[in-house]
Amino acid sequence: MAAPLVLGVPEVPVRPTGAAFYHFSVDDVFDALIEASDARGKLFEQPLFGFLKGLHEEFGALMDLYVFYRKSGAQGTRTLREVSDAMKPAFADSPWLRLAPHGLDVDTPPYLQSPAGQRETFDAVYREIERFAGDHRTSRWLRLHCFSESVELAEYFRKRGVDALFTTDKDAVAYRLPKEARERLQAEGTVEYEGLRLIRSDLRVEGLVQEGVGPERLGAVLDALLSRKRWVVLLTHEYELARPEVRAMTIAILRHLATRGVRSV
Repeated sequence: MAAPLVLGVPEVPVRPTGAAFYHFSVDDVFDALIEASDARGKLFEQPLFGFLKGLHEEFGALMDLYVFYRKSGAQGTRTLREVSDAMKPAFADSPWLRLAPHGLDVDTPPYLQSPAGQRETFDAVYREIERFAGDHRTSRWLRLHCFSESVELAEYFRKRGVDALFTTDKDAVAYRLPKEARERLQAEGTVEYEGLRLIRSDLRVEGLVQEGVGPERLGAVLDALLSRKRWVVLLTHEYELARPEVRAMTIAILRHLATRGVRSV
């Protein structure tokens, strides 16, 4: 029996069962929201959001954007409070697009904050998302900045409707899990620890570009993951999607998965 769906997201199977699926997300999101807001809220005229809409229209891709609260630069600090709620209708018409906290800013991964500090940051991000994107637009699966494994906040996440956190795609597998849990995560792609589901991230799009992965090898890599555990977790970053080669790789990945009949969640 296929895994049950909750708001379009299946429960993560402990064993490889059910229909194959993939999850695609974009980390470090901030500039695109500010740019779209500054352009009078014309969300899909902003290049990143326009590209993502194209992926949805061509491949039926659902996607999660993991968002920073603020960014500092030469012109000062900007925050999500500046994002216009004029974009709310566009988000309301695009249920395939979901948002969730990533961290305070690029220099402050959650693991550097106390649990209370993390809750304060996440509350601030959630509050602004609900304001400019609407209620019930948040992600059920979450990747925190620098793959922070904030298991102390399990109850908080559950109250926020978060079912699972993503861990790193790097060889470390996980940074805070005991050996037995880490080995199970590596073998099965998912593990429950301290009342929280953890899922391993599989592939970052820009990493495949850096390795010079071609079409034949790309297909083999994706098919091997699907054969082993029936799902693939894909990630990239807002700044990476400015590169044509990263966009092209993203399209190649989603096209291959679509030809295999793998559904997006």
